[in-house]
Amino acid sequence: MDNELTNIFPKLGRFTDDLELPGMAHLVFVGSPHPHARINRIDTRQAEKAPGVLMVLTGRELARHTNPLPQLLELGNIGWDFKAPAEVYPLAVNKVRYQGEPVAAVIAEDHRQAVRAAELIEIDYDPLPVIIDALPAMSPESPLLYEEWGDNIQAHRLLTFGDVQGAFDEADRVIEVSWKEARASGFPLEPRGCLSSYDPATGTLDTRGSYQCPFRAQQAIAHVLRLPTTNIKVTAAAIGGAFGNRINCSKHAVVCFAALHLCRPVKWFESHRESICTGVHQRDVLWSGQVAFNNDGQILGIKTRFIQNVGVEISHRGYGGGSLMAAISAVPNTYQLKGLEIDAYAVVTNKSFYGAYRGYGKDKGLRYMERIMDRLARELEMTPEEIRYRNFIPPTDFPYHQITGYVYDSGDYPALMTKAIKLADLNFWREKQTAASAENRYIGIGMAFIIEPAGVASTNVTSGLTQARIKLTPDGLIEAHSDRTEIGQGAEESHRIVISDILGIAKEDVIIPPVSSDTIGQGPVSSRGSVYSLSALAVAAKQMKAKVIQYATHFFETAAEDIAMENGAIFSIKNPEQKMNYRELAKRVYFLPGPRSLPMDMKMANDFLPDVQATWFSPSTAKNPSSTYTTFCMSVDIVVVEVDVETGAVKILKMTHVHDAGNIISRELVEGQIHGGVAQGLGEALFEEIVYGDNGDMLTESYTNYLLPTALEVPEITIGHMQTPSPFTELGTKGMGEAPLISSKAALIASVEDALAPLGVEINESPATRQRVRQWVRNAQATAIVEDGEHRSI
Repeated sequence: MDNELTNIFPKLGRFTDDLELPGMAHLVFVGSPHPHARINRIDTRQAEKAPGVLMVLTGRELARHTNPLPQLLELGNIGWDFKAPAEVYPLAVNKVRYQGEPVAAVIAEDHRQAVRAAELIEIDYDPLPVIIDALPAMSPESPLLYEEWGDNIQAHRLLTFGDVQGAFDEADRVIEVSWKEARASGFPLEPRGCLSSYDPATGTLDTRGSYQCPFRAQQAIAHVLRLPTTNIKVTAAAIGGAFGNRINCSKHAVVCFAALHLCRPVKWFESHRESICTGVHQRDVLWSGQVAFNNDGQILGIKTRFIQNVGVEISHRGYGGGSLMAAISAVPNTYQLKGLEIDAYAVVTNKSFYGAYRGYGKDKGLRYMERIMDRLARELEMTPEEIRYRNFIPPTDFPYHQITGYVYDSGDYPALMTKAIKLADLNFWREKQTAASAENRYIGIGMAFIIEPAGVASTNVTSGLTQARIKLTPDGLIEAHSDRTEIGQGAEESHRIVISDILGIAKEDVIIPPVSSDTIGQGPVSSRGSVYSLSALAVAAKQMKAKVIQYATHFFETAAEDIAMENGAIFSIKNPEQKMNYRELAKRVYFLPGPRSLPMDMKMANDFLPDVQATWFSPSTAKNPSSTYTTFCMSVDIVVVEVDVETGAVKILKMTHVHDAGNIISRELVEGQIHGGVAQGLGEALFEEIVYGDNGDMLTESYTNYLLPTALEVPEITIGHMQTPSPFTELGTKGMGEAPLISSKAALIASVEDALAPLGVEINESPATRQRVRQWVRNAQATAIVEDGEHRSI
């Protein structure tokens, strides 16, 4: 059956800035020019008199009518030293703590009028000292962002796993390994925004826009506006990339407040500058510690300090605080450790807020471990693959209980590494590297092997709550609801594939409505779509299949095991002439003859409507609460680069990515995730970096200086697959959206270091920008000159 809806309305998808309603007003935020200052006075009188202005909001005005933002993170209940501000509002009330922090909002008839009126607001600030870097911020003499805390450390805990002292006592050698990552984030070409409207007749507030997690947004907005959640509906518009950046909705709450009080639609759509300066930030971490190992290459233990520069507080504004735990738990990666000690800190500074971004902390711990493995290989004069082979968890040990509490579901790490080495033609490139060295050319080969924890259910960030619903519509289509918004990852297509396979219906006859807060769930975060959302949907589809079979056995007067469902037809295997399609089934169930003709047991049980709901929770997390993630896919990247030591330019000669994401629903979608993730990893490895000046001014406030990879920088990627099913999901699938970014970035850094190894360069930070590469080369040359006792210029 053709989907009539698609045929009649072929272009239903609209991005947030395409949304319009009659009588729509426009909202513009006013941001602070100071990174740290007290707000003495805000004079809005001239702005209120400006043409077209409907309302001007300040933080103090908003605070009189709303609740503060809800607290999203509490670590004190799990053993951390943790502080949180008493009140945080979407608009600053008495003090600003980062450049661009919103202090007011102007609502006018059109966007241009709102912008002009915003320029008329007069604000008297009292600038305060600024602190940008985490290490100085930890000093007792540092300026304080939250004076009542007494320091800038929002969260701290010393965590110990396994026998740390025993591991170090057993070791033949101990070395120091540090690793620093610059601040970065995902900045889609389509920034954030929403269109909110209020119907006073029904008391309903409707908001549509860039909502990655509508149910979660509904709870936050209802809390701020002091409304029951039943009065608020949140619907996700088409989203051109989310990566975790669109979970936060503090600004959306201001738009909803304006719509509620004006009783007319209000739209906000941010600029790219606003997105970069006041949006979600991530990374910006420092690891520094000791690694204990034996001369045969066995890694035994790690003692390290881990510092996250989180910008302003992580308790209310964003969902990035939980990445602390994710980073810590992910450190062991694919290897067997006897002991691990991590002294972890979350430090506040005058930078924008910390939120979720692809990788979500797991990337930090995994990349630190991969830097450690490369350092051990260099110390022991082993190849990178040899050191990893010697420390892999054996495939016979799954499910594997890692010392940090994770339970790895399945895998064959040696086999995946072997497949990657073959696909990358590693021996050929090592011969090329040797030949190039004789010509004073610098070719490097780097690799990274990582697992990706996916499908999260934690006590602090996301609970694992998931709902799915499948309905046979009266016209014979299948309508499927889940909490998994379409954010470019192919959610709708993978859902159609699964439902089509289970119910034997054409993909075109599966309708996936936009995700709204009507469906309970956490949304697509931490690669949970193929773990939680898809498992719940599969459970619902299987329940629907059982119900359809129940109908068919009655209509065909045959046994349940004799019913088949293929190509949109429901039929008897023994008597294929007995068949009907889903349209005919819907007609019989809903209309003629309707429930009267159904079996007595269905009627007496009041169970005859073809509309089922299901939930799903990880059996692994249920049995092992310390394993907050359900599945652990794995990926290997092997990268060959050539570095121009005169210019610092890095040219990628070969990039190979081999992946095991369990059972694959769609290879096309998986490879799309790989291409996108590798591109992001490349950007972070070579040039993406959010930079602040010492005075707190954002220096990378546009795409002219926050550089993103384009088609010119991203090479052809050789991709390979393995499929090791997960025993913990309904379909054997694993989450995999974050792994390509994590492993590609680590492998690229390793390849640049390998290229520069003849010069004695050791890389302890990213990104490897041209300027930084050139400086590393100069430093190495200068060191060589001093050691040789020569004093020639370079």
